[in-house]
Amino acid sequence: MKQEHIIDSSTDTRTYNNKTYEYTHGYGAVITSASRVDDNGNLEYIQNNFSNNNKIKIEEPRIYFGLETNEPIVTNAKNKQEYDYPLNSITSSTNTYNGTAGLELNFIDRVILGIKERKIGIAFSTNVTKNSKIITTRNIIERAKTIMPYLKYDEKPYMIITDSGKLVWVLDAYTTSNNYPYSQETIIEYEGMREKINYIRNSVKVLIDPYNGTTKFYITDDTDPIVTVYKNIYPELFTQEIIPEEIAKHISYPKYLYEIQSKMLEKYHNIQTEVLYRQDDVWSVSKENTTRTTSATTGSTIEPYYTQVKTVDNNSSILGLVIPYTISGKQNIISYLVGTYDNQNNKKLTLYKFKSENSILGITQLDTLVEQDEKISKELNTLNVTGTKIEKNIIVVPINNTLLYVEPIYQVMLNNESQVPLLKKIVVASGNKVAIGNDIKKALTNLLSQEAIDIEIVSENKDELIEQIINANKNLEQSNISNNWEMIGRDMSKLQELIQQLEKIVEQELMQKEETLDENTNINEVTNSI
Repeated sequence: MKQEHIIDSSTDTRTYNNKTYEYTHGYGAVITSASRVDDNGNLEYIQNNFSNNNKIKIEEPRIYFGLETNEPIVTNAKNKQEYDYPLNSITSSTNTYNGTAGLELNFIDRVILGIKERKIGIAFSTNVTKNSKIITTRNIIERAKTIMPYLKYDEKPYMIITDSGKLVWVLDAYTTSNNYPYSQETIIEYEGMREKINYIRNSVKVLIDPYNGTTKFYITDDTDPIVTVYKNIYPELFTQEIIPEEIAKHISYPKYLYEIQSKMLEKYHNIQTEVLYRQDDVWSVSKENTTRTTSATTGSTIEPYYTQVKTVDNNSSILGLVIPYTISGKQNIISYLVGTYDNQNNKKLTLYKFKSENSILGITQLDTLVEQDEKISKELNTLNVTGTKIEKNIIVVPINNTLLYVEPIYQVMLNNESQVPLLKKIVVASGNKVAIGNDIKKALTNLLSQEAIDIEIVSENKDELIEQIINANKNLEQSNISNNWEMIGRDMSKLQELIQQLEKIVEQELMQKEETLDENTNINEVTNSI
């Protein structure tokens, strides 16, 4: 499925003198490709104008309810046509609202509403007639909070376009508690404040019509006891219907929930009591270098990202949230977490772990290898000229049992006021191969050809392994003292595994020394013969 970015035009924050009556709404959506750019590295737009000939048809493009629609408006005002969109530099298209939202109020009611909204002009304006409609609470998050204040709402709702061309806002809602028994607490940030919780469920989806403001609450997890109580208290609020398929297939795993879950899994991926007590199996989210000046120690932690994934337990690729883990303090990737929706539109969170003996390329390791390679580094240096800055970010895409590393390289013109990043190169890697190209297609072609560059994946060094062996031996001593035979067996297996890894490193070092000696011997023989 082609992935696209949709930006609603209701987020226009410009100020107008007469926005209450004329500048009442946004119009349409800006849609960009998630996988293609033009020849200059700019975003390729699928839709970015007001033409009726756009590729994606939108049934009703006008947006009266959105994220920045924070002011009350008056529709059907006297002698006031609503601004729609520009036709040319002089004239504009206008429109009259004919939706169901809004209140037809008499003078006294308008005075009361004007005081409440701090817009007393609404009451005394000659533009407001008995046929005018006053629309308030147009911010979709505030609208949901006003209707149901006992849920927590995602601060980043998203808009989708259905197959029939209907715009729909999707707002994730959460139930939380700090009283769930025998559960680990964590700190979340909500509305600028920190809060301690030990229970969270994304059991409600709120769908909002951007034209009429119709707001429906759908229960998506009826096993949540908290939302069940709310449903019993407010039986008419939560719809008994299921989310329509043309909407459900566009719903994505909520990033807010995923970030909480992925953070907890850093420690609680292994729930054995002794392991948790010792804290000798703690993970960290992988780091990345976003510029050419950062390093493995100063790089930033990767944020969860959406990408198309093709995991071993799926027959086709689907949109999922992904984040890779390393052992705390290490660089090699040890596992990755994928959040998706299954065929029944149920949230699915899956942790995929690699075997401990496998050395999987770490993200900062890839950056180091790219910088050290003469061919790739030379291509990147052609972009790093005076007046520019190089930026990059990386995503790791799971494909069956392998990982595909994709690193877009952007050039930013510092003298340009907008400083919009331009995509100039893409580095890709998989297994022990890495390649570069001007776009994703060329980079992948090079990866599968003789243009690909061999890389050596380095696992833990000898000193790190020796330190792990010492800690494993201490754990074994503690297990012996407590006569815990189960842990003795596990500790002995872990110690043996680490020793075997150390033996492999020692063997590799010996082989490298022998190769170096052979090379020096050959050089000496040639020199002596001359």
